[in-house]
Amino acid sequence: MIIFTTILICITIAVGLVYLFTIAMFGFGWLSIPSLRYQKSESYIFASVIIPVRNEKNNIIRCLEGVLAQHYQPDYFEIIIVDDHSTDNTSDIIKSKYSSCKNIILISNQGQGKKDAITSAIKIAKGEIIITLDGDCVVEQHWLASFIEYYKATNAKMIVGSVKLLYSHSVFTRMQSLEFMALSLTTGGALAFKNAVLCNGANLAFTSEVFNQVNGYQDIDSYATGDDVLLMYKINQQFPQSIKFLKSRYAIASTYAQPTVSGFVQQRRRWASKKFSDLNTETKLTSLTVFFFSLFLLILPFTALVTPHITFFNYSIIQIWMIIFVAKCIIDFWILYMATSFFREKTLLLFFLPEQIIYLFYIVIIGLMGRARTYSWKERTYNE
Repeated sequence: MIIFTTILICITIAVGLVYLFTIAMFGFGWLSIPSLRYQKSESYIFASVIIPVRNEKNNIIRCLEGVLAQHYQPDYFEIIIVDDHSTDNTSDIIKSKYSSCKNIILISNQGQGKKDAITSAIKIAKGEIIITLDGDCVVEQHWLASFIEYYKATNAKMIVGSVKLLYSHSVFTRMQSLEFMALSLTTGGALAFKNAVLCNGANLAFTSEVFNQVNGYQDIDSYATGDDVLLMYKINQQFPQSIKFLKSRYAIASTYAQPTVSGFVQQRRRWASKKFSDLNTETKLTSLTVFFFSLFLLILPFTALVTPHITFFNYSIIQIWMIIFVAKCIIDFWILYMATSFFREKTLLLFFLPEQIIYLFYIVIIGLMGRARTYSWKERTYNE
């Protein structure tokens, strides 16, 4: 047991150092990205906003009102809504309220799932640039112009935007929002170093040309998820350094956090359901580092109950654990401080310490559950 504990301490310290370096890299990458201000368009590019929907009767009007209110020439963008076999009256709501709106096109999904829905829309899209938006998201009035101006400035083949979780009065939804802000920073920070690790299809742009050049979702269409990350991998593989992160408060898409624990678990299981072998090297290394660091931090204190007399360089196991955990808290707080500053939500830092403890359990549990690749989402059950 003494040998096991000593090895565990050494491994935890080693993985912890990798974690600290990785998170620090994301932080410095974020700082290197300029925060863009809104610039009024002087020239226009036709854009297609694609919104796949399934059972969004409670959200679709709010979503469309935000897109229709854009400060962008109405003649230079279209909104293609793809109904993915909704079992509610989502399509009826759209038809009754927007039948006379020339910017909106409503079609039915030719297949099933989000990838097929987006592919169906792209087949009829006229835009040089495609922007995907979820039906439960809201955007502010400079959202579209911000993407277009950034595209014109960078000529990027894919542009990754931020997604913000709107929260209620509950601590649960506030913690989700805080975590999501860190994920947005991680996404941007990694891309600053040309590492395509994360993106979110709820606020994602790419050119129609590059979608066709990489053959869309071909070879990555065996499971429902991955319309965002797996497509990003394909584009990054064929066109390295062509993916940019749009760091702009005007380009944020907002959606609501999951109100229930069961909904939250199913959502996270869906995100974690992709095969590990399908992730790129950068994502694999990041995922393994975060998972095993969390796992070892959970295991290490329990070894103190079995071998309380063991010391490591004159430090007890609990003292070593405290040093490692405090180091983690410092680097994580720096990340979250920058993230909440960008999103103007610094009050959420009040939940930082309890979330640090909960997050260890959350990462390990969801990581293990995701390997089962079975989950339910919007009245569908997936077994991938």
